[in-house]
Formats: sequence, C-alpha cells, structure tokens
Amino acid sequence: MDDFDGETSKRNPVFCALVNAPLDLDRDDLGHPAHPDLWERLTGDRRPVDQRGLHCPDCRSARGARAWMYVFERQGLRIAAHHNPHRRPSGGSDVCEAYRERYVRAAESAGHTAEVGVGDANGRRRTDVLVTGAGGQRYGFEPQLSYLSAATARSRAAAARADGITAVWHTVDPRSPLIDAVHWTRTDDLPAAAVRAERDLLVRGGVRALSLELCDRMPTPCPTRRQGSCGRRHARWGPRPRQFDDLVRDIAAGSCVPLTVRAGRGVHRFWSSVEDREAFLDSGGTLAPADETDAGGADRASAPHRSTASGPRPHPRRDSRCVVDRADRAERVDRAERVDRAEWRQRRFAALPARDSGEAIWFPEPAAAPARILRPEIAPLRREVCSAGHGPACGRGARLYPGGWFCEEHRPGAARA
Repeated sequence: MDDFDGETSKRNPVFCALVNAPLDLDRDDLGHPAHPDLWERLTGDRRPVDQRGLHCPDCRSARGARAWMYVFERQGLRIAAHHNPHRRPSGGSDVCEAYRERYVRAAESAGHTAEVGVGDANGRRRTDVLVTGAGGQRYGFEPQLSYLSAATARSRAAAARADGITAVWHTVDPRSPLIDAVHWTRTDDLPAAAVRAERDLLVRGGVRALSLELCDRMPTPCPTRRQGSCGRRHARWGPRPRQFDDLVRDIAAGSCVPLTVRAGRGVHRFWSSVEDREAFLDSGGTLAPADETDAGGADRASAPHRSTASGPRPHPRRDSRCVVDRADRAERVDRAERVDRAEWRQRRFAALPARDSGEAIWFPEPAAAPARILRPEIAPLRREVCSAGHGPACGRGARLYPGGWFCEEHRPGAARA
C-alpha cells in the first residue's frame, strides 16, 4: 500500500471508530490508556482500509465525506496516511500474493490445512497464511517484502505466540531489520511469476545446520581464545540452503523448529532440524527464550524509544492539520526536491550492512561434559572399540562418552548385572 500523503513528517488527524475518539500519534498509548496495545491492534489489522474504522475528521467536517486512513510506523515515527482507492497495487503486493499461494500449495501437498488472511476475534492479529500442521500445531507464514521495523515484527510475533501460533517471517532483503529480531527465512528478490512457477525456489537464509568441529583442525583461530587452538570441540551453526516447498512442509510437520541462541552479545534466531537442536543441547548448548533481546543494542537501535506508557513520544511536535488542507502549501514545494529526498532515503537504506551475512555462528565448547551421547553423524568420524574391554577383548563398537569410548553395555551410568 503506497503512502498517499508523501512526506512522513506529517502526522495527520485520525479518528478511530474502535475507541470512538481521535488518536494522538505522538503519545505511546495514543491518548487512550484504557486500551492497551491499541497501536499493535491497528497496525496488525489486514482488512481492507475502508473496514478498519480509521478516517480523517477534518475531511469529514469540511467536506461531509469520510476519507479513510491507515496507520504505519517508519523509522520509529508513527504515521497516519490517507488511503487513495484509485492507486493501483504495487508490484510488491503481487509478489506477496504469489508467496501466499505458494505457502498454501506447499502445505496442502503434504496433507496440512492452510487458510489465507485469518484474524483473531478482537482484531489484534491477522495472519497472512495460517497452516495447521502435525499435532494441531499452528504456523503463521508472513511474507514481508516492504520495510518493517524490528520492534513491530517482534510485537506481531508476540501477538501470534500468545494465540498459540508460531510465526514464520519471510524477507527477500538481506538488510531487513526483522532478520534475527524474529524467526525468519530469506529467498532472492524475484518477480511474482518466478515465485508462482512450478520450479525450485531456494531459501538462502534463516536455516542453519549444526556441526561439532575439533579446534585443532579448524582453519580459523579458536573462537574462545581468538588465537591458536584449544584442542576442544566447538559448535558451529552454518547456513543450510533449503528448497522453499520442502522447508514449508518440514516446518508444518514439526521436523524443522525455531531456535533462539545467544552468541556473545548478539541474539540469533533461525530454523533448524529437530535432530540438530537435540544434538546442540546434548553437547551442552543452551537456548535463549523466544523473546530474548540483544544486549548489544542492535534491537534497541531499530525500535522507537518510549519514555513512559502514557507520556509523549520523543519526536518534535508535528503538523496535525489534514494533508488536504495543506495542499496549497505543498504545491509550493518543488517536486524535484521531493524526489531527491526519496532517493536519499532509498540510498541510505541500501547502504546499510547486510544483516544476513551468510557467515557461520560459532560457540565455544561448554566447560561441563555432555550429559548424553552425541548424535552419531556429528560425533568424531572414527570407529573405535570399547575401552572397558581393553580393545579386542570386548570387540563391540563404541561411541564417545565422558571418560572415553564405550559400548552400550559399558557406557557410564549403564546398569550392571
């Protein structure tokens, strides 16, 4: 949906039928403390604009007709914009629709049910594609091709989680703020026809696979000491490209799960197989809560600052007159200057570093020994015999446990006859 009002410095008056009163966009609670999470409910409403109950009071009093509006957040600033029903949908909307169709097709091909545009009873949440997978678990697939702040993405993911839905966000931009702010996936930026086509679509980011690598054999310095090697094993979460349809089916089946891990001061969110998650926990790794925030400040930098629940937002007071009443003054602004500002904003965003760098995430080996055996395919690739039988005397194949190589009968903690 395109911004009919042009400049984002304009606030615009907006009347909300949900509270039967105007909204103050420069206050955290919109001037209505009795309605918590009102902003999240309004921005999460995916109904047609003329059904959301937001209109311009100035237009109605001056011209006697409702001018429908919609609200959004851009770079921490809350905006109310007039809806232009005559503007044609942008190409991004067509691509989003193509992704919705492909989500439905992939899920239903594996016997799961899929619904498009499902909202809750109170209008706080609307899911692009709701898939009911194995065991009745629900997944909300959300293709997000336009700019969305990390704070807004986290808020919408939390609303879905409160309703028992696991959100699966998707982007095509490696600079997108929602990367690592929520559990995400990424494909190349393709036209709608390519997304709809019956061909492979590669998921290049947001999915990782685990390997445990011996420090002595690594081509890079020890991730713990930052130099040399420590002789121990380190967990490495490397990128694992997947086919789009396969990933949708695996997520719906519960064989691909969301992980939240902390590495240093950063928090990473991605998708991985159930086997890799269990192997990571077996090797002593720990998972962070789903709502964990980044201690390094990256999340806070992309989120608007809020002083108090009802206090004013830290933005300069903006012109609250209707944009239509400001038309004469706006006509005096040179159109070329507007284009220059838009191009400057686009270049500024394009210059941001990629959040999806494609690099592996390293974890130092825990001090405590693993409590359970490692998964055989990520354990050391040597075949040994049981140490308890002094080699050939036992003759059984062995796995690595704390204290040496043992068979199932002689492993530590095994019951003895």
